[in-house]
Amino acid sequence: MSSQFEEQITKIYKEKELYGDFIFAVVNEDGLAYSFAMNRDILEGRESSLDNDSPLYIASHTKSFTATLLKIMEENGELDLNSSLAENLPELNYNDGVDTKTIRLKDLLNHTHGTFSTRFTWKSAFLGYGGENSELISDLNNDFIVDPSRTFRYSNVGPIIASMVVDKTSGSSWKKELEEHVFLPLHMDHTSAYVSDFKFDEIRPSVTASQERGIVEAGFYKKDITMHASGGVISTINDLSSWLKANIEQDENLMSKEGWSALHTSTTTQDKTYFTYQRTGYSLGWDIAEYNDEAILTRFGGLGGISFHISFMPEKNLGIIAFSSDNRASLLPHLMANYAYNVINSSEADSLFKEEEQTFNKSFEAKNKIVYSDEEDLLELNTESESMLGVYENDLGWPTITVEAKADHMILRWGELDGPIYKTEGEEYLGELGVLSREFKIQNDTLLTGSLIYTKIKV
Repeated sequence: MSSQFEEQITKIYKEKELYGDFIFAVVNEDGLAYSFAMNRDILEGRESSLDNDSPLYIASHTKSFTATLLKIMEENGELDLNSSLAENLPELNYNDGVDTKTIRLKDLLNHTHGTFSTRFTWKSAFLGYGGENSELISDLNNDFIVDPSRTFRYSNVGPIIASMVVDKTSGSSWKKELEEHVFLPLHMDHTSAYVSDFKFDEIRPSVTASQERGIVEAGFYKKDITMHASGGVISTINDLSSWLKANIEQDENLMSKEGWSALHTSTTTQDKTYFTYQRTGYSLGWDIAEYNDEAILTRFGGLGGISFHISFMPEKNLGIIAFSSDNRASLLPHLMANYAYNVINSSEADSLFKEEEQTFNKSFEAKNKIVYSDEEDLLELNTESESMLGVYENDLGWPTITVEAKADHMILRWGELDGPIYKTEGEEYLGELGVLSREFKIQNDTLLTGSLIYTKIKV
């Protein structure tokens, strides 16, 4: 497989002039069977630090780890996945707007709990908060929407609430419990839910690029406070190979065969197609799908330019890990995973690759043509813009916004995120905060962004 695979990925890197990293692994019941890394340095013969021990952010694949932790705790008699939210976390009551006696812990993990909150999601994933679960519970109690159908609706909310139950039950934190119950038993010594456990500049960054400008921005936009149970683990190819191997062989050092079966069997239905994967169900932490007439379990993730793929075919005892960090190439890990599966499974690999590559090319070209703000549009520090400087507060509990000067231009700081401010047409400005962009305008001492109203509290 290796020569065919490496020829294809090298060809794509050259033709698309990709930036950032691509790293890939094939795993079977014996562990890591094959790996390959590619970036500009490797392609052009320069030394690169990218290897199987490089720290990678796995984004929403964290949900699979969170579900596994709760299943282990159930087997240990610490909690019951069929018990209700009301029993486990009575302080979360949605101001009596939701009957939490009907929401099971299992429903939190498989996205059928029917509750959602924008403020909760943004604070836990991007902006940060004070650090106590009580603040997030207050957000859910006071800012939520309900889907009474309780059908599958994917979001970050359920697994994060489930992690609060872990915190309360264990008297510790889901991050530490995950280390004790999953990472340590699998000898995943370079895996953690804490950014601070790594040298920050060694974590592989997200890269935003375009045809017009090349690299627009590169960085990693997570901190300990925004590493949550739906997207808060950093790992390596070597460690993730141990994790995938454990799933493939259903390692009884972690839990029973019955426990693994519960994690790998659909608990609710869905009818969605993502790239080439027809998803029919969701377990407690995996999408149940089909690809090329083969059953496949997947759980992907993304943040900014980072795209993470992990999947396995239970009947083949075969799995794939793939990571890329160029925002234009979000489908690349899936495209190359399919190619590897098809080569190994002796399918019509090259003809299928050509078909699937068309979808990749269309996605790539659309993102490659995006026009980003450039230095000419930076909001400069001058007499007019100086009046914007200050700290702005929202009375609904959203993190503060600060407008401050950096050298000769202005930056926007919203909670844990910050970035330059650009001028736009009309009276609005644009804050480029790395993982997200936010338009806003300021009238007198009032800052307006979307539906949120902020008032200046100090200069």
